[in-house]
Amino acid sequence: MTREEMIAAGLTPEETKHNGHRRAHFHDYSRPGIYMITMVTEGRLRVFGRIVGHTRGKKGTTEYPHLQCSALGSMVLNDEVAKISRFYPMTEVWKVALMPDHIHLLVRVKSSLPKGKHLGHVVRGFKTGCTRAWWKLQDEEKPCGEAQGTVIGEAQGTVIGEAQGTVIGETQGTVIEETQETQGTVTGNAQGTVAGSTVPEASPSGLRPVLFEKGYHDRIVMGEGTLENICRYMDENPFRARLREELPNLMQRRLHLWIQGREYAAFGNLFLLKNPDKLQVFFHRKTVQGTPTHLTPEYEKEKNGLLQRAEEGAVLVTPGISKGEQGVVNAALTERLPLILLQKEPITEYWKPPQRRFYACAAGRLLILTPWQIKGDSDYACFHSLNDMAREICLATDTRLMGMA
Repeated sequence: MTREEMIAAGLTPEETKHNGHRRAHFHDYSRPGIYMITMVTEGRLRVFGRIVGHTRGKKGTTEYPHLQCSALGSMVLNDEVAKISRFYPMTEVWKVALMPDHIHLLVRVKSSLPKGKHLGHVVRGFKTGCTRAWWKLQDEEKPCGEAQGTVIGEAQGTVIGEAQGTVIGETQGTVIEETQETQGTVTGNAQGTVAGSTVPEASPSGLRPVLFEKGYHDRIVMGEGTLENICRYMDENPFRARLREELPNLMQRRLHLWIQGREYAAFGNLFLLKNPDKLQVFFHRKTVQGTPTHLTPEYEKEKNGLLQRAEEGAVLVTPGISKGEQGVVNAALTERLPLILLQKEPITEYWKPPQRRFYACAAGRLLILTPWQIKGDSDYACFHSLNDMAREICLATDTRLMGMA
């Protein structure tokens, strides 16, 4: 029985997820570099605080979205972050973005780490220190975030921007697994264990829960422009989290969406699929004569015609692969026109698009779709497969939604 047949019969197939992790195998993580590191709490526990303010608030005021720290959040910011450079003097923490259920660190490794050490050891030590601080607060019977209203045990967290596939500037991502954080316990790390911290009694199972989920995500920062983009992205984290809460219908996530018998994951305004006037945007890379299509007068004429139709209410549908298609996508985003964009990059439970597309989704002008399966081993074959899907979507009369993250 196929997955679709199981669903139609009312059965629940085992959940599967796109794998959006990318590992920079080419990089030596013991040598100098600049990294954006993301760590997520186990079960998405919102223990660091809560987002207050609203998107209509003026930037720089208390009305603008920001994190109101819990007791644990304050300890992480004021104590644990500083210990990174204390235990590893060859590192600097340039920027911190703390959210209710995750933390971003912008870290510079100034000189090579000690022999046998790499970025994973630095992160592991930090996570161990934060977990011990969490345990200590629990032992002192001071529930994390009680005064600020943080709900402990609330599993639904805000979406992390860089985690599964969002590309900011010119970066490379990776996830490194930590072998010393397994089976719900922390094994001490000489470089990261906080001297004098209280270790609570073990639970009936003999183990205490760790604060962070196993592993972490990093991005290698390359170039000044990329650094500026990442800093801006970190600063806007609370605003985007509040925006998603204020506009839930325009920022929907569906991990399983069936269109014409094909399964997709989706992020954005699903109502765009209901528009009866959908136009496929498809351009070959070159003309028959070998001229790049996007450089021809015919292309400009057709592009302007598509944009005019979109201004009149049609929804443009394309994977935006060829330069001709990319030109239409960029123009549609700039001119605030409705667009359905197909991509190869997986949409996972916590994935979200890069900044420009994120705000287009928030405005209700964009829906991003990722097929669960793409035919073809070559880029050329994938190109045609995605364009075939774009044509199907334009003609679709059967759309079924299921499973919202």
